[in-house]
Formats: sequence, structure tokens, C-alpha cells
Amino acid sequence: MNLKITLLLLLVITALAAVGWYFYLNDSPPLATSSPEIARVPTATPTQEGSASSLVRLPVPPRNPVPPPVVVYQDVAAPPAAPPFPQSLNEADAFVKNRVVDLVDNKALLRVLVLEHFIPKLVLFVDQLPRATIARRHLPLVPPSRNFMTQGSGDERLIDSRNAERYRVYVELLEAVPDKVLLHLYRGLYPLFQLAYYDISPDNQYFNDRFIEVISHLLETPEPQEPIRLVRHISRFRYADPQLEARSAGQKILLRMGVENSRRVKAKLASLRAGLVRKD
Repeated sequence: MNLKITLLLLLVITALAAVGWYFYLNDSPPLATSSPEIARVPTATPTQEGSASSLVRLPVPPRNPVPPPVVVYQDVAAPPAAPPFPQSLNEADAFVKNRVVDLVDNKALLRVLVLEHFIPKLVLFVDQLPRATIARRHLPLVPPSRNFMTQGSGDERLIDSRNAERYRVYVELLEAVPDKVLLHLYRGLYPLFQLAYYDISPDNQYFNDRFIEVISHLLETPEPQEPIRLVRHISRFRYADPQLEARSAGQKILLRMGVENSRRVKAKLASLRAGLVRKD
């Protein structure tokens, strides 16, 4: 199996994390969340110790079990060897760091990647998307280079339509790899996603079940009429519509991306979710 496909999975799943990073780290006043609650986050960098073979069997079976990957043959005359999926989180880091420069054609994408402890960071980010806030640390991408843009002045403003352009590179990254390839690679890497999730899950849950739950939550994000109105609250902006302000951190990310970008992201997520759910 060509290693290029394996790395692309990691890059595509990371697209949403990019906008989340910016949402909370922009040095201009960002939109505030509706609650000061701080999401649960480890006090140190998520662990890289352990391997897929050391996973503890959970007492309750998953709602959506992840089948093992099936080798996709690209050339019937010369079938590839079994994919060399990493067997530990430490190996996954080395794998990404050593291969990413050679495997990514669009070198502009490399500027947004933070690859240390990549899988634990990504698992933590996914888990926090339905919450009121997202931790500012341990995210796997850097923010967009340009500041968040608004229209108007004073305490009442609108989200500038040009703001959506800042997120386009992440949307294109999300769409870059076919779903069949993504699902194949997700299954191959899944033991490591589960291993990382075991460290942060309060009830020893399955990451695939949580991933499907989070995707379903994001798909419920509304499409308000644009431009979206904002109001200043102390040093930050909030959504003027209380119903939008009450949305989760993940849904606010999609709102901030603009309707067109949000539709493209949700279309990709809906397609992936169909492949992740259990088939009876």
C-alpha cells in the first residue's frame, strides 16, 4: 500500500481542527462562547506511550465496531504489500514527520501542520467539538494568517463575507481524498485513535462511537441568513442571535466559516458518517 495514501488521511481529518485553532487563538477579539466553562483537558501533553496491542478490552461492545482495513489493490498484476500502519503513537509521530514533506504535493499545507503528538491532539479536539469551549492547547494546526474580519464599527457589526476565504484551504484539504480511501486508512489507524481516546474518555468509551456522535452534532449546525450580526461583550464579540450564541464550539466554527464552506464540510462529513456507522 502506498504510504502517500496513509498520510493523506491524517491531513484530511485535521481540516476542522485548523478552524478551531483560529477560533480560539486569533489575536483580534474572537467570538465569545456562551459559557465560561472550561472543557476537560489533560494538564500535560497527551501521552504517546502504549501501543495498539496493549489496548484494554472495554466491558461494553461498541455501537459501531470498526472492521479491519481491507487492502485496496491498485494494480492486479502487482498487488501491494500490506499497509505498514504504525503500531504505537510514538511510531505514528515518526511516520508522519519522516514522510509528510515527500507525500504532500501542495507545500502550502505544510505550513499549517503541527505534527508532534498528532493523534492524541486530534482525538482531544474531536471530543471537545460539542462542548461549550475548546482548549487552547494541544491542537494539531496553526491558525490562518489573516485576522478575523467584520463589517461596520462600534459594538454592533457583521461578519465580513471575505472572512470565509481564510478557511477555504482547510475545506479543500477536507475534500482532497476520496471517502473509500479515508475509511480504509481510518480503519487501519483506528487502534491508535482508540488508544489515545482511552486516556481522556471519562467512561472508557469507544472513539468511533464518539466520532460518529460528533459528526452528527456538527451536521445539525443551522444555516442562518448572512451576513451574521455580532455584538460586543466586554473585549469579545458574540452572536447577536441568542440561539446561535447558545451553539457548541464546533457548530460556531462552521457558522464562522460561512454558508458555502459549511455546506461543503457538512457534505463531506455526512458521506464519511455513512461509512462509519455499523452496517447490519
